[in-house]
Amino acid sequence: MTARDFGLEQLCPKLRTMPYILTSPKDPRYNCVAFAVGDVTQFWYDVSINGYYWPPSARSADTIEGWVDVFEIHGFRQTDDRSLETEYEKIAIYASADGPEHVARQKASGMWISKAGKGRDLEHELEALEGNFYGKVVKIMKRKCQGGRRVLE
Repeated sequence: MTARDFGLEQLCPKLRTMPYILTSPKDPRYNCVAFAVGDVTQFWYDVSINGYYWPPSARSADTIEGWVDVFEIHGFRQTDDRSLETEYEKIAIYASADGPEHVARQKASGMWISKAGKGRDLEHELEALEGNFYGKVVKIMKRKCQGGRRVLE
């Protein structure tokens, strides 16, 4: 039997009917933005609190533009293509009317993986997290794989 996160399913009801796999225990040290760029040592948000980080040249973490800045700094460029392109790594930014809420990274399998706040990492379909809590996917970004597809997951 596969483990489930009923709290996360409450926030993201599509997870009740779409497949997902929990891939880590809870870890409050990092969040989805940090996870998407490969940093599991600090929480990425623009506040002056020890243990938090935000690139100095990026705009506010409360804006989609700020999140786009972060990923552009890491070599990503915007695209409209959500499909798997084996020569590219992709990220998807989810946003609500309040601004950016979540980001997921595409795996070499075509599935997506992300960090649920200060909770667990999970593998999921892109649409599985869309809803009232995280909003909808509003940006897809990609970067050319360096020396083959990066395998962090």
